[in-house]
Amino acid sequence: MRSRKQLAIAVLCGVLVACASPSATLPAFPAVLNYDSRGAPRTILEIGTIEVAHVGCNDGGVVTPGKLGVPPLPWDLRLVGEDDGRLLFSSRVTELPQWLVLIGDSPMISSTPVAGPAGPPCPSG
Repeated sequence: MRSRKQLAIAVLCGVLVACASPSATLPAFPAVLNYDSRGAPRTILEIGTIEVAHVGCNDGGVVTPGKLGVPPLPWDLRLVGEDDGRLLFSSRVTELPQWLVLIGDSPMISSTPVAGPAGPPCPSG
């Protein structure tokens, strides 16, 4: 019985040490660009001259450096209207994570998640 108790204490101590170790800590959010369209027209998300995503109304996703041809930071980020080619947003991204949100025709970028509003109804056409 005593050996089980000692084993349990040893395991618990190991878990506590691992949790306290700096190498065991994880970032709160992964180093990615999160994008979210809320009631916005169809857009193209570009990094430099590379199209990384076609974004529909009420669509969203994640862009990760090094995946699917996405270059490393810094990024010259652009959001362009798919139908008319109009520049909706432009920003230099030097650190991640970031949240790019397009609510209707109003874009914003933030280093923290963006809650609400839901956005207008999707445009027709």
